[in-house]
Amino acid sequence: MNRVIIIFSTLFVGSLSAQWDSWGSEPAASSQQTTNKKKTTANASVTTSKGGASASASVTTTGSAAAPAAAAAANTSVIPPIGIHYNDSAVAHYEPEYVNQDTNLTVLEGEFIPRPYLRKGDEKFRRRVWRMIDLRQKLNKSWTWPRNPVTQIFWELGTKGLVRAYNTDSLRSIITPEGIVSKCSETEAVPVLNADVDPNNYDPSDPSNFHDSMVPILFKWNDLRKFEIMEDWIFDYKHGEMKPVIIAIAPVRDKKMTINGQTITTPEKPFWLKMDDCRPTLAKSQVFNRYNDAMRLNWDQHINGHRLFDSYIVKTSDHDNAYLHEKREFESDQTALLLESEKIKNDLFIFEHDLWEY
Repeated sequence: MNRVIIIFSTLFVGSLSAQWDSWGSEPAASSQQTTNKKKTTANASVTTSKGGASASASVTTTGSAAAPAAAAAANTSVIPPIGIHYNDSAVAHYEPEYVNQDTNLTVLEGEFIPRPYLRKGDEKFRRRVWRMIDLRQKLNKSWTWPRNPVTQIFWELGTKGLVRAYNTDSLRSIITPEGIVSKCSETEAVPVLNADVDPNNYDPSDPSNFHDSMVPILFKWNDLRKFEIMEDWIFDYKHGEMKPVIIAIAPVRDKKMTINGQTITTPEKPFWLKMDDCRPTLAKSQVFNRYNDAMRLNWDQHINGHRLFDSYIVKTSDHDNAYLHEKREFESDQTALLLESEKIKNDLFIFEHDLWEY
């Protein structure tokens, strides 16, 4: 029995060696491996005698290294030389203009969001107030941004005739650009040497050698310090919200007047502009955003959209149509004038607050 097992074991080892030899004889180029070929030979002999069975098996395995030429061919590959290419010819290369993709570039294309249509029947409440915007306050510093000041924009809209300008806040009487310039111009007396006086030989202390000449002084937009806006606070019954709508805006300049030898400065509004006429121009003008450098804003968003300005109320719709400082009870009391302004603002807030139940 043991002899029969040995015979079958010998035959199995021989067949396995032959199969391994057929696997190892595949072309080296297809597998691209540098392995040594192995040759396996197996010899088996079986002898059967009368008294029993005898078996002898011999397995011989020999291994031979791959040829040097085949190994060299397998290891050879085409690798481009790596260099710094100093001798290459110059090729024109144009970089595209850098654009920060995080910014909203459409804000400078002159497009603005028009106000939604509001039916007159849905206006359940309307209150008109006048506000003063002082550019010297910290929150209003962006209005005097040197790169694109809004004072220059509003002034040129009126003085260059780009939009229609009005005399008063009634928005009925029109004023021309020439009328604005003459209204804002002032004259100053300047001493000029007389024509019959020798300029090389005269006494500067003698007033008879001079005569006064009136010289016009034009007002400049960078001298503006205040703006006055006229707005309506409207309760929209359909949408259930209280919203402000700026109707018009006017620059305020300091007008100097001489009375009895004393110079008095009084505020003057040279012209009024409708805000709806100014919005297309404001939408094309960039403004400094003090809260986020990655987000650009235009002046229409700054004023009408987000209302990023500080102001105080100077007038409200009343029977006498007078400013608060013109009323008798506030002429000499500036503290009471400020409290009255805050009271009007608080009344608008309370009115909106009382419209809802909590």
